[in-house]
Amino acid sequence: MAATVSTPLLEAGEQVSVVLPHVGGLPATVEGIQGSSVKLVLAVPDDRVKRLGGQQVAIEKTSGRGIQRYTGVLSVGGAKGELLTVTLQGDAERVQRRSFVRVPAILPINVISLENGVSAGETTTLNVSGSGVLIKDKWRLPLGIDVRIELRLEPEGEPLRALGRVVRFSSDEEKGIRIEDIARTDEDRLIKFIRERERAELRLARGTT
Repeated sequence: MAATVSTPLLEAGEQVSVVLPHVGGLPATVEGIQGSSVKLVLAVPDDRVKRLGGQQVAIEKTSGRGIQRYTGVLSVGGAKGELLTVTLQGDAERVQRRSFVRVPAILPINVISLENGVSAGETTTLNVSGSGVLIKDKWRLPLGIDVRIELRLEPEGEPLRALGRVVRFSSDEEKGIRIEDIARTDEDRLIKFIRERERAELRLARGTT
């Protein structure tokens, strides 16, 4: 379900994802807004971005219950193509998805780095949603790297497996991983877990069992 919302709703310092043709989503920080132009800095420069000036792109801001998507035309600057300006066109679109509800959950998770020279391993989550997880980061993972995750929803159950990308810096020891690819069966298991946890918290808040 989608709806239009007035722009701008972005603020300097916010962490967002820039969705680019042939590249996909890259993490970025909003540097400033002037009129309909949003200035962004990529968390990790990507050489492919330099060739995308003039292309239609989207800025996506994830909230607890969905995504705000802003579309516009890209211009690229900076020595490494890390400075982006998106001239917005029209209003933002809000995509409402219950799967993006975030619930507190301390669960075992194995993080496997897909980048050479970057260490990762077993840790725990702090919260989970249909779009990703917040983990305790013992290795100070850099933003923008691709990872594989194995999340254990039940102590004796088969772990949920997915591909993800480190996209959110909460602190030196906490990082957000966005799920990029997951099997439908594992996605269904994750959504079921989140809904059950959400209902349990609601019952607790009401003082019922």
